[in-house]
Amino acid sequence: MTIESLYLEFLQSEGISTDTRKEIKGTLFFALKGDNFDGNEFVTDALAKGCRLAITERNELEGETGVVCVSSALEVLQKLAHHHRMKVSPRVLAITGSNGKTTTKELVASVLSRKFTVLATSGNLNNHIGVPLTLLSLDEEEVAVIEMGANHPGEIRNLAEIAAPDMGLITNIGKAHLEGFGSEEGVLKAKGELYEYLSIHGGSAIIDGRDLLLLKKAAETGVETLVTGPHGQLPVSCRIVKQTPFLELDLDLDGAVYPLTTKLVGAYNLQNILLAARVGLQFGIPAVSMIDAIGSYLPENQRSQFVEGGRNRVIMDSYNANPSSMREAIQGLLSYATPPTMLILGDMAELGDSSLEEHRELVRWIGTLSIDRVLLTGPLFSEVYEPSPRMDIFRGRTDLEAYLDLEEPEGYHILVKGSRIMELEKILKLITD
Repeated sequence: MTIESLYLEFLQSEGISTDTRKEIKGTLFFALKGDNFDGNEFVTDALAKGCRLAITERNELEGETGVVCVSSALEVLQKLAHHHRMKVSPRVLAITGSNGKTTTKELVASVLSRKFTVLATSGNLNNHIGVPLTLLSLDEEEVAVIEMGANHPGEIRNLAEIAAPDMGLITNIGKAHLEGFGSEEGVLKAKGELYEYLSIHGGSAIIDGRDLLLLKKAAETGVETLVTGPHGQLPVSCRIVKQTPFLELDLDLDGAVYPLTTKLVGAYNLQNILLAARVGLQFGIPAVSMIDAIGSYLPENQRSQFVEGGRNRVIMDSYNANPSSMREAIQGLLSYATPPTMLILGDMAELGDSSLEEHRELVRWIGTLSIDRVLLTGPLFSEVYEPSPRMDIFRGRTDLEAYLDLEEPEGYHILVKGSRIMELEKILKLITD
């Protein structure tokens, strides 16, 4: 079956499904394979539950009613998503970077929705499966804001070819996914694949005028740039007025200054706000609408999420962590929090050969800061822990939970941060209730 023929089936279907545990009647079921699952084992189940077609790699099912046999279900899904994206033809903005891409994506979507119909990546569906699923949910939206994540070279290039963005932005380059990229230079090269795609296909890149690394990378690729800053093509800047703990800013939009009160904590969110405002300026969003959109955004995804507990005030930033984002979050806490302060930190994943050294350097740096209590958890932190009166170590989250249940800390400003594998959001009740 050709992609064109499959697309006609898609238009008459109830959408895409990949999980037989969910409602799949009338859908196109794609039997995808992962490290811990194989959808090909559930083709018969999908057909019994009423899927319109089952796209599978099980060649022995060739000729069965409702079955389409292919060499790679994932590749067909990606080709179908690209075909649909080109048919419905929205303006597509791609967002990637080491830190802040999800918050930036959500702020950008909030800003653009004040003037356009917008589809944005849901949650963290930003990989080789999530991006095509997002694109296939496009209906009649005018703009698609697509987040792109990667942990190996070539992945951003592949995602860009699927999504075909007209415009893109890289939030920043930091020490993230070093296991797959090898070094910060490797991260820059991989994220820069977005610039390369845009250059070849006549797109443009929004770039923070203060980021010399990204400006240089853009010049190397030849992509058309929209440089932001007071003297750039997108003249947006801001200054922090206060943090209580929420950021209160003066936002300068092309010479006009507007007060902006947000529900975001931490100075590291300043870049996310600025990028959203710069996209808004490029898309012609009125200033008042932009201010309202950014000011009303409330994070609820374990990213810089502020929780006013009965015993402590908590910043829950437990969705992900790397050396760059750890330092930014800790500095963010110290920029506004009054003593006593506490850090609850979990291991940082996917740092490859530099993992232990990065954890060791972070512990040493924390030792130089004025923080009242530090609780570290995870096997990596356990290996580099240096005894300190202010610092305690726990091999795993269960040990940490037992300690918190017994100690019941009270009166602290607390930052909770770690990689997804640590699931530190599960300790929230132990430090708030």
